[in-house]
Amino acid sequence: MKTTLIICIFALGFTSIYRSNATEINQQLVLTDSVKIDPVCKMKVKSPAKHISTYQKTEYWFCAKGCQLKFDKNPDGFLNKKESQKEH
Repeated sequence: MKTTLIICIFALGFTSIYRSNATEINQQLVLTDSVKIDPVCKMKVKSPAKHISTYQKTEYWFCAKGCQLKFDKNPDGFLNKKESQKEH
């Protein structure tokens, strides 16, 4: 019984680690089909999004025009923040 419980806990932990790594691979976290994360301010943006930009064949949603304009000026700066944070 204890062994089965330990295996279940390990499997659940492994699954959550795998899922978190899989979302880090994506340039923009998708919570559901109709909710994404604004890459500038990290707010949740629901569909239909008013402010949308496409960069390298990927669609990004924004909470406001200001976030979209910041992203459009320097998309790599916002998308590479995840990678630079991992190095520190």
